[in-house]
Amino acid sequence: MLLRAAIVPPQEVLDEVGAVARALALVPGVTAVPHSDLDIHVTGFGNLTPPDAVRLAESLASALEGAEAPVVRFAGLVVSGTTEIALQLAGDVEPLADLARFVSEAAEGLNIYVDRRRYRPALPIVSVADDVSASMLQSAVRHQQSWTGQDWPVPGLALLRTAWVKGSAEPQAFDLIRLTPPPGFAVVE
Repeated sequence: MLLRAAIVPPQEVLDEVGAVARALALVPGVTAVPHSDLDIHVTGFGNLTPPDAVRLAESLASALEGAEAPVVRFAGLVVSGTTEIALQLAGDVEPLADLARFVSEAAEGLNIYVDRRRYRPALPIVSVADDVSASMLQSAVRHQQSWTGQDWPVPGLALLRTAWVKGSAEPQAFDLIRLTPPPGFAVVE
């Protein structure tokens, strides 16, 4: 099974993000990322056997037991090249970078292949076609550039497997290694 680690924001945050994506998608040639794909990539593990996937999940759960969740928010847009626009993470971002490094090291310690693409603290929300009007896109980006979302504690590290449904790849939950919400925040289900 193809498995990857990601941070999946809570539903109320995804609803906020969806509103920003829909506003940008008013520009012809700009397409909102499907709701099911709205997650922050941490790392990929390649094609694992079910026992290796379970072993990885158990190892990460044991190592992260009791770890406090960083509190983050989305603030501002990041234009990645000419093909994607993402919302930038703000707040306790450094602990998430540490988490990404730790996950990769833990997997390598179990002799599990790790995708070498680097974690980045941003959530891709729209894709941009090659023929998009630059002036229309710049106007839409400028209008949303200062948007800031609500604070939210990272619920945990999601392990997502890739399922093929009617010829297209869809992420499905394999496991969620929960982090402990800091004082003042409730557990998000």
